Parts: sequence; C-alpha cells; structure tokens
Amino acid sequence: MRRLLLSMTPVILGACTAAQPQLQPLPPQAQDQAITLAVDTPVNNNCLNLLDDYETFSLMDGRGRKRMLDNVTSTWELTGSSCEQLRLALLLSQPDRPDKDRRKALKLLGELLGNEKLPDAQAHQLASLLQNQLQKLHSQQLKTLELRRRLKAQHTASQQLAEQLNALQSQLQQLKNIEQNLNEKEQSIITPSTGNISHEPP
Repeated sequence: MRRLLLSMTPVILGACTAAQPQLQPLPPQAQDQAITLAVDTPVNNNCLNLLDDYETFSLMDGRGRKRMLDNVTSTWELTGSSCEQLRLALLLSQPDRPDKDRRKALKLLGELLGNEKLPDAQAHQLASLLQNQLQKLHSQQLKTLELRRRLKAQHTASQQLAEQLNALQSQLQQLKNIEQNLNEKEQSIITPSTGNISHEPP
C-alpha cells in the first residue's frame, strides 16, 4: 500500500502542473502491445497496473491515446468494472487532456466514491486523491476565469473613461477657441484701427 501511494504521488500532482516537457511517443508497435495488454487484462476487480497504464498512455501519440481511451471505455461499458472506471478516470485526468475530459473524470470518480464501488482501500485512496486534486484544479480554473472576466470589464471601463476624457478635452478646446475669438473681437472694438483715425490739421 505504501509503495502504491508513493508511486502515485507524482501522478496526482502532475494533474495540476503546467504542460510537461514533450516526450517522444512510443513506437506504433509498442503502443499496440500496450493497448492490447490493458484491454486483455482479466477483469477480476483487482485494480492492477493502473499507474503503469497511466504512464504508458502519457507516452503515446494522439492516435494511440484515442484507441486506448476507446478500448478502455468499451471494456468499462461492457463489464461495469469499477477498476475499469477508475482506469478510464485516470487516463482522462492527464494534464494535457481537454477540460471536458477532466470534467468527465470527476464525474466518474464521484460515482465510484459515492457508491463505494471500489474493491479495495488502495484503489479507494487513489480515487479520492485524484478527485481532490481535480477539484482543486477545477476551482483554480474557475477563479482564473473570474479574474479574466473582471480584468476584461476593467479594461472596457478604462476605454470608456478614456473616450469620455477625450470628448471633454475636445469640448474644452472648442470653448477656449470660442473665448479667444470673443476676446479678439472685443479688443478690436475697444482699440479701433489707426487707419480710420482722421489726420486733418487743427
């Protein structure tokens, strides 16, 4: 049990980390063998090789991952095995999977833990830890989306204030121009042009 939990820790933490360095995918033949091994393992409600499958899945290319997901999904749907459900949740919870896959993984884990369907304590602890980490990640994503929404709203408000300020500055400049014209006209009335002054001798 201790060995499982120790080996499980980096896997669970990996679900909340940023994108990992891109590893070279397994050769196609090795991927085919891994998929066959994962699907052909007898379903006996002993959750074996879960973390091995998780690691192998992370080394596959896009085509290999899709095939393995399809096969594990089909096995789970046909057998109703809680271990296959946990296996599928693990594969869907990989850090580079889309959000919809992680949401599906959370749903699968919630069903497993809510119905107490897992056969042993180790599998239950794995499911519980994974669910906890995925929930934290989901909560953090929601907070990030809310912060982005607020930032966008503040940016929009700043743009509107800048436009209003520009309009007020333009109006102020127009008023200054009007005032300057009035002052010039008033000055011309008070001080007539010297060309209009009579130069007749006294």
